[in-house]
Amino acid sequence: MAGRIPQSFIDELLTRLDVVDVVDSRVKLKKAGKNYSACCPFHSENTPSFTVSRDKQFYYCFGCGATGSALKFVMEFDGLPFPDAVEKLADSVSMTVPREHNPVAERAQLEHAPLYDLLQQSADFYSQTLRQHQDRDRAVQYLKGRGLTGQAARFFNIGFAPPGWDNLQTALVSDERSKKHLISNGMLIERDDGRTYDRFRDRIMFPIRDIKGRTIAFGGRVLGDEKPKYLNSPETPVFQKNRELYGLYEARKIRQKLTRLLIVEGYMDVVALAQYGIHYAVATLGTATSEHHLHRLYRMVPEVVFCFDGDEAGKNAAARAMETVLPVLEDGRQARFLFLPDGEDPDSLVQKEGKDAFEQRLASASHLPEFLFAHLKQQVDFDSLDGKARLDQLAAPLISRIPQGTLKDLMVAELENQLGITSRALEKLSQNPTQDTAPADFASHSEPPPSHTQDDNWASAPAPESDDSAAADAEQNTLPATRVQKALIALVQAPELITRLPKDTLTNLPSARTEQERLLLEAIRKLQASPQSSSIGLLIQWIGSPYHQELTELANHGSAIQPVAADIIDVLQRMTTREYETEYNQLKAMLNTPEQRKAMNDQQRQRMRDLARIMRGNRTQAAIYRQPRRHY
Repeated sequence: MAGRIPQSFIDELLTRLDVVDVVDSRVKLKKAGKNYSACCPFHSENTPSFTVSRDKQFYYCFGCGATGSALKFVMEFDGLPFPDAVEKLADSVSMTVPREHNPVAERAQLEHAPLYDLLQQSADFYSQTLRQHQDRDRAVQYLKGRGLTGQAARFFNIGFAPPGWDNLQTALVSDERSKKHLISNGMLIERDDGRTYDRFRDRIMFPIRDIKGRTIAFGGRVLGDEKPKYLNSPETPVFQKNRELYGLYEARKIRQKLTRLLIVEGYMDVVALAQYGIHYAVATLGTATSEHHLHRLYRMVPEVVFCFDGDEAGKNAAARAMETVLPVLEDGRQARFLFLPDGEDPDSLVQKEGKDAFEQRLASASHLPEFLFAHLKQQVDFDSLDGKARLDQLAAPLISRIPQGTLKDLMVAELENQLGITSRALEKLSQNPTQDTAPADFASHSEPPPSHTQDDNWASAPAPESDDSAAADAEQNTLPATRVQKALIALVQAPELITRLPKDTLTNLPSARTEQERLLLEAIRKLQASPQSSSIGLLIQWIGSPYHQELTELANHGSAIQPVAADIIDVLQRMTTREYETEYNQLKAMLNTPEQRKAMNDQQRQRMRDLARIMRGNRTQAAIYRQPRRHY
């Protein structure tokens, strides 16, 4: 059903649920003081580190960091998307889930329904053709030659697109409307003259299913050596390649306790591994692994293993994957890299060695820290002093991309251990506002506003004064947090502070330049749309988001810092002032030549004087920070 679930209903649902009952119905809990404990269901362990609090209505694992409410637990453990988890929990307490009227979503659902229906009919057609078509023997022999069993083919609903230009079209097109739908969902190709033909012909067909099990696209493999070997569906209204993974639905369908997911390259790799009992492999769809993919996988498991060929191309691909995974490696998450012997792929290797030997390879796969340093050291002469300096320059930008936490601290310590000294490159990055997550401070700019010649004294103004508040913050806080982090902590721990922010600040929010700034602004917007009085209410708004874990950690972060609205206002004003600096520099650039100076009008000159006064901090009222911004 289309439509957004009202926040008020989610709040009411959580008040009727007991997280202990929800968890205990799936994982046997034991009383441990006022809390309950068990071995964590989200990672392998022998000693219980998973605790559930009835008082606080949340669970937390000290081993992998998994945490959340009863709703989050059902999403993670049962492998359900947010709406389905709400439906399941509501049904358990005899509640009916209401839906807000959403004309856009409802219209999209109506438009997409026939596309999904015809895609499923296509999958059924290909599956039936593999069993009954006169040319089926070639396809069956090919699959048997690849070592595939009938059971595996049925589990993945593998089919066969027979030779010919209109087999699918003849079977499924009943009128002009159905033909247009088959063009829209990528199953038919339309010529310039209006005639249509089947996209997939004489190929083994692999249905690609979304997390709900709906067929959304196909991958087709030739039976011989024709090109292209693999042909994928184009992007359509129901299929985006960089958001989907082949085999993910099937991995969750097994109902096994997933502790890791393995990313491989091809459909046959996924199918062959599953046939040998390794049901946790997925494949990207002709694209590199994206951050979206990784956020999705890490919401399900604490460990992702990347599988690559052992040649130079494979190692280069691994390096790119490493750079992609770094920003999502929050504490409790792990990434490994498995390199296969020359000439082998997961399909051939698991058939040759079997499950146990292949999983032994997985167990000995390189952890990300090991791979990162090994990969970088291959690029430098590590035995020389200048080689170590070069390693520092290469490693620092990568390490700086890891979220704040234990892993990042350990990576910094390892780099400095290998260098034998403090990392100057990391120090430089931490001091450079353009590289840091903190908003730019004007104190970091060594050049003051210009002091012009006698002819230009209309614009002369005192330079902005130095701001030492960053150093003061560092001395007063026990948290190693930037100003933006302070603002986030304040907002997450006391979301009611949104009511204390000036209205003109909320109606004209500044633009963001870093991920943390974007997170802060998005949290403000969510609270504007649906105000919350507690951290739990705020965190519920982010369930299913890749930022849920980070915000949960901020909400639970013990701190001597008292959440105050001033921390949030300060960051917003600094972000706005940064925009003023950009405008000031645009005006300043007009003073480069006499011709440009003459071209400046009185309004621009007055604006420059105003900006100089704002930046040196002589005015602090919010109205000053909210003056209309102009661009030239």
